Order: sequence, then C-alpha cells, then structure tokens
Amino acid sequence: MSSSVADAPDLSGLIELSRDPAIDLKPVILRVQTDLFLAAPVHDRAILQAFESLAAGLIPTVDAETVRIVAEKLGGCPDVPAAVRAALEARGFPVDPPREPESEAEADHALAENPGALIGTRTLERLLARARSDADLARTLLARPDIPPADLAPLWLHAGPEQRRAIAAAVEVTAALRPCPRPPRTLATTLVERSHGRDIQGFITALGEGLGLPENYLGAASDPTARYDLLTLALRTADLREGEAVFIFLTLNDTVARSVDRVFSLVTLFRETDRATARDLLCAILGAPVLERAGGGEYQPFHGPEAKRSAASSERGGLRPALPSRLRRTS
Repeated sequence: MSSSVADAPDLSGLIELSRDPAIDLKPVILRVQTDLFLAAPVHDRAILQAFESLAAGLIPTVDAETVRIVAEKLGGCPDVPAAVRAALEARGFPVDPPREPESEAEADHALAENPGALIGTRTLERLLARARSDADLARTLLARPDIPPADLAPLWLHAGPEQRRAIAAAVEVTAALRPCPRPPRTLATTLVERSHGRDIQGFITALGEGLGLPENYLGAASDPTARYDLLTLALRTADLREGEAVFIFLTLNDTVARSVDRVFSLVTLFRETDRATARDLLCAILGAPVLERAGGGEYQPFHGPEAKRSAASSERGGLRPALPSRLRRTS
C-alpha cells in the first residue's frame, strides 16, 4: 500500500456511522476528505484514486450547500480528478480551472514549490539561473531533498552553514579533476597593497581581472553580508596565503575588521575550502568561467622542471614581499 494512503487518517468509524439512516454524516465526510486531499503534499496515483472513488460517489447524495463548499475548495487545484469535476458540474457547481501563471517567474516558483514535480536537467538549469538572483526561489530549491548538493552549487551563497559544507564536499569530488592554473604571481602582492591603502575599488578590479571574473562579479551576492563570503572564495582561488587573506580581512573594511566572529568565520571558510573547490564554486555562483582568461598566455607549471624563473625571483627564493605593517590610528 502506498505510504500516502497508509498515513491517511482512519475514517472507517465515520463511514460506518454514515450508514445509519438517522445520522447523515456524508457531508462531513466529503468536506473532511476534500481538506485532506488539498493538504496532501503529493497527489500520487493512490491519493487521486481514493479521493475520486469517495468524492464522486458522495457528491450526488449530499445537499447543495455542501457541494458548493467543496467546489469552492477545489477551485484552482490542477489535480482534481475528472470524475469529481464531472460530478460537481452535474450538480451545477463547476470547479474553477487552475489559474495560469502570469509570468515565467511565477511558473518557476510554482514548479519549485510542488514537491511532486519531477525536475529534469534542463528545467533545473533554468530554475538555478533564476534563483541566483531570486532569494525566495533559491530557498525553495535548497529545501528540496530530491536535488543533489552538487547541483545546488550555484546557490551556495543562499545556503546555510551545514548545506554549504555539503555542497562544497560534493563539488570537491570533481573539482580536482580539472586543471586549476595559477593566477599571475603578482596578484597577491597587488591585492595586499590595495587593501593596505584602503583602495576598495582598485582591490575589487584587480581581483576580478586577475581571475578573469565578470565585471560586476560582486553583484552575484545580493545580500551584502554574503559578499565577503564570495570574496573569500575568490581570494582562495587567487592562491593567497592564509596570512595574506587575514591581513585583507583586517584592513579592507572596518566593519568586518571590528567583528571578531566575522573574521573568524571568513578565515575558517578560507582554511576549509581548497583552491580547486573554491574555483568551481565561483564558476557555479557566477555562471561564468574562472581563471580561464587569467594570465593572458599559455599556462606554465611554476614548479615543473621546465619552469623559467627570473633572476630576481631566484635570488628571493620565489618569496613574496613581507606584508606591510598595519598603521596604528591615533584618532
């Protein structure tokens, strides 16, 4: 027996009472069954057949007021069985047809909110593309248990901590299979210098150009509090060291720097996300390639035997300049 039928309330007692000619419980049973049908999360075949069998048999036998109430309750429901519609229409109370969505966005919301709808690959791609900038749709899709965590990567910014970790873990499985070229080696130094100089726009521009990100990449984070999470993924992709990332967290924005909890959460995200995973999460969130345009030329492995190092780099041992000391404010 289907779980939807097995979990339904036992109305056998009411049905037995309805056979007593002195008591007419058929209107009550019909209204209760209608409410249960409408409240069911999924209208599977068993639910439809059970409701059709009972309602189509009771509608011709109950009073007109009960029929009117049932017809109004079922108005707009797309899953009303044909036999029930015919029985209500025969009594003079046709059921209102389902309301057509006013827009594609409304149709997408209705589809995502229907737990019984099977969402195919192409449909899911369309829903995810819209959900990147639609927080309500994003929350609905994130709540669906039938969508694998890896497919929810475009909605990582909208997910809670536990779901973010599940998505990152799923992405990590395949992230290492794709080459992850290093960004320009001057990028980290440039970012540290821009942050130290409080040049926020210069910092954002340098980071975007260094990774080949879309021009308005920060716009992917509609919630301002999530923008630093996006920046942290970008910093991890840019191959910054942890100390450099922490320096940026403490100098780029005073609001972030004053919050110990916020800085700690960003550092934790930086530590827990490897560079390839951060790169793939950025790709999914932005819906655009990352690092594919960085560097401008053919990728050369820095540590390979064929790597060419400049004399200056050899003298320094390939080390980046030390972080600038943070200026103490006297005001």
